[in-house]
Amino acid sequence: KAYTDRGNTYILEGKPDDAIADFSTAIKLNPKSEHAFFNRGVAYQAKDRMDQAIADFNAVLKLNPKLFQAYFYRGLAYQSNGKLDQAVADFSKTIELNPKFDKAYVNRGNTRILQGVPDQALADFTKAVEVNPKYDEAYGNRGVIYIAKGQYDKAIADFSKAIQVNPKYDKAYSNRGAAYQAKGLFDQAGADYRKAIELNPSERAAYYNMACLSALRKNVEEACVWLERAVDKGYDKWGHMKSDPDLDSIRSAACYQRITEGK
Repeated sequence: KAYTDRGNTYILEGKPDDAIADFSTAIKLNPKSEHAFFNRGVAYQAKDRMDQAIADFNAVLKLNPKLFQAYFYRGLAYQSNGKLDQAVADFSKTIELNPKFDKAYVNRGNTRILQGVPDQALADFTKAVEVNPKYDEAYGNRGVIYIAKGQYDKAIADFSKAIQVNPKYDKAYSNRGAAYQAKGLFDQAGADYRKAIELNPSERAAYYNMACLSALRKNVEEACVWLERAVDKGYDKWGHMKSDPDLDSIRSAACYQRITEGK
């Protein structure tokens, strides 16, 4: 127990290697310590050592098949490893054991997006906000699906709710701006993009969206300034950039050609 407790302290201090060493000693002393296995699995996840994390969560579930947290964290590890079916199964088992665990719905929804089944993801995000009406990420993720479906008013409502819950949620501002832009509400879109950048100067999507907005307004120089800033911040979706109709008005501009040269 002393090793396990010290390992927990190391995790809180951001020292996963020290934590893993302590949990390993605890397991040698007590091979049936589900807490030591579970916490070592979490520490392995922090080190991006997902196979070892999965092995530890497997050991936990042999000792305690009803520990829903172990299914949840194993699901996260499977998701990171690209094993999407296993991840969905684990999140589903988590929900079976604890139907009020809102994070399981959101992560199952995220996994279902990766699987290409957005309607099922939409149902999961909806269930998450039913369980927890203050879950900002659930509103934000559902809003993204509504944008993809062209249901912009529903998207705006969800992003607005996410912002109400968490006024510092920069991606919600950026995505709400995109929904406003799709509706032709350019002033509202610009205000949201600028707020997203104010909250997070590294939010590259907001810079790119500002470039698109400026291009739609036929402001070539301003569009290029924003586009260059987006690239400087790490925006690298060159294929999308070259095919995005929002940027059509600046294709022939020297500044655009300089930014995309060789890409």
